Amino acid sequence: MTRGSLDRIASATGIVCVLALDHRDAMRNTFRRAGVENVTAEEMLETKARIVEAVADNGATGVLLDHAAAHACRPDGIGLLVPLEAQGHEQLDGARLNRLEFTAEDALRLGADGCKLLLHYRPDHAASAQRQRELVARAADDCHRRGLPLVLEPLVYLLEGEAEGDYRSAFADLVVRGAADLAGSGADLLKLQYPGDDAACARLTEAASPLRWVLLGGGDGDPETFATALETACRAGASGFMAGRTIWGGALGLGPTEQRRWLAGQAGPLFARVSALAHAHATGITPSRAQ
Repeated sequence: MTRGSLDRIASATGIVCVLALDHRDAMRNTFRRAGVENVTAEEMLETKARIVEAVADNGATGVLLDHAAAHACRPDGIGLLVPLEAQGHEQLDGARLNRLEFTAEDALRLGADGCKLLLHYRPDHAASAQRQRELVARAADDCHRRGLPLVLEPLVYLLEGEAEGDYRSAFADLVVRGAADLAGSGADLLKLQYPGDDAACARLTEAASPLRWVLLGGGDGDPETFATALETACRAGASGFMAGRTIWGGALGLGPTEQRRWLAGQAGPLFARVSALAHAHATGITPSRAQ
């Protein structure tokens, strides 16, 4: 079994600055929150093509695209990641379980340089955590048999019936514990939520070892908040970021012409800014961890 290289989605110095656009149901939901109902698959694909065109040249080392978009709007000169997970989740005693929809062979047919697996993960829910780790092991084995790396995105979430205050209080510890659980899962890189401050980020770097980790974009969060979190995370050992809606979400309520203008004036410069932050402060992926 041969692990694939993460070098194809990183800069020459090992910094990861990936534009995330593999959103499917999540993108429809973002359109809906922007006041656009019943968006079609064609409209989503056209929007993704406009985002790639406007943003990728502003420092992206890679792009994360769903399989349909990978066919249609993959940019030249940077790495490509595609997802393995199916949309949605199943329930297990108040927790969530993922399932796989795609394989590493599907990714290879698209010319992808690696795969991504979103994983709902609560380390304190033993039954679901065990099932989810088994899923990761299968996905990692599939990827490595075909020479591709696996980027794992474990997401901490609110259990059914859990008090929101209890969840917020435990959030940082859950993110750190999840990284520790999954550091030996077979994945090659972790894409993680921001745990809250510099001390928690330092704990996260230690927990994830020997894997490197990058910061996820945080959905529809404020760009300034993301930039601050990214600098903190990188100073504490993160290797960069993979960000989506935080970068381009503001374009979705606009018509095509206005989208192009907004993306060129807002999303492109924002991506360039956070890429510069990552290059200034992140710890690059070392050869021993990138193979």
